[in-house]
Amino acid sequence: MAHSRKLLTAGAVGVAALALIGTGAGATFTDAVQAHRTVTAGTMNVQIVSGGNISADHKSVTLAAVGPTGSTFESAHQVVTVKNNGNIPATFDSFQMTESHSDAGNNNALLRQVNVCIRSTDHSGTWTEGNGPLTTALALHPTVKENPVVLQPGQSASFSVDFYAGQDSICGTTSSDGSNTRAAWDGYNGGPYHTPASLTNEAQGGVITPTLTFSFTG
Repeated sequence: MAHSRKLLTAGAVGVAALALIGTGAGATFTDAVQAHRTVTAGTMNVQIVSGGNISADHKSVTLAAVGPTGSTFESAHQVVTVKNNGNIPATFDSFQMTESHSDAGNNNALLRQVNVCIRSTDHSGTWTEGNGPLTTALALHPTVKENPVVLQPGQSASFSVDFYAGQDSICGTTSSDGSNTRAAWDGYNGGPYHTPASLTNEAQGGVITPTLTFSFTG
């Protein structure tokens, strides 16, 4: 019985060896190719290049102070020019008005009674962005939502912000050349633009400091 068992084992080993030899006949060559591509993020860098006392990083400008004013006035028109000094396009996004003052009666009255005129100029023309009570410009977020005008690297655009009371300004008698902004401003003010009243005695000696931020995306 032991002799017979050894023969069966030897036979099994022989079959296994033949099977291993057979699988080698089905092997194939393999290879691969690759594609490489470098991606570099651009830099957006819109800077103020003229218009007043410009900060060291060219990101803010202090315009000439207005006043002391009479009860009817309009600030001297001053244009701020910005330039895309980055290497990617910058798209106009929005204007946002903010303001600061100490809490005093005449300061609060001046804030309520001053109007603002915001204009911009790009390659397609000059536009009234927003025109009416300063309180409206502060209340709306954003103050003005811009059309997506693209400023290519090296291109410039400009804007201005003027303050007035008791008369119409350089912006004229429309609250905005943009239909959406006009609807927002007129809706907040309870109707279309109207010539503002002059400052009252309550505003005498008042001081306010408005700030306009022009934002871009890229």
